[in-house]
Amino acid sequence: MKEYLFLLRGGKPVTDKTEAERKAEMQAWGAYMGSLGEKGHFIGGLPLVSGGMVVTPEGLKSEPVNSGKEGIVGGYLIVKAENQQKAAELAKACPHIANEGNIEVREIAPMPAM
Repeated sequence: MKEYLFLLRGGKPVTDKTEAERKAEMQAWGAYMGSLGEKGHFIGGLPLVSGGMVVTPEGLKSEPVNSGKEGIVGGYLIVKAENQQKAAELAKACPHIANEGNIEVREIAPMPAM
């Protein structure tokens, strides 16, 4: 199986949710992550703290408030799947989609031999 990176972009901010919505979302995440683990797909992943920086040839910039229509990257997952289509199918079930977010699915290239 190959490894894939899920870049979790956009989504409804936590501050815009009720306590019940936050609790339900955490339960959905627990079920999703548990399912990935049970089926041997989960490798790792975490949410990201806002307020990062962008490094460019011109210097350092504060992280943009909005990274285009896709939204800013708020977290990532690394999963195993047979191919990109299967990885995308795994991403469709992610609670981030129901949270008005989107997921970019990218194959992770193996490190070339030196």
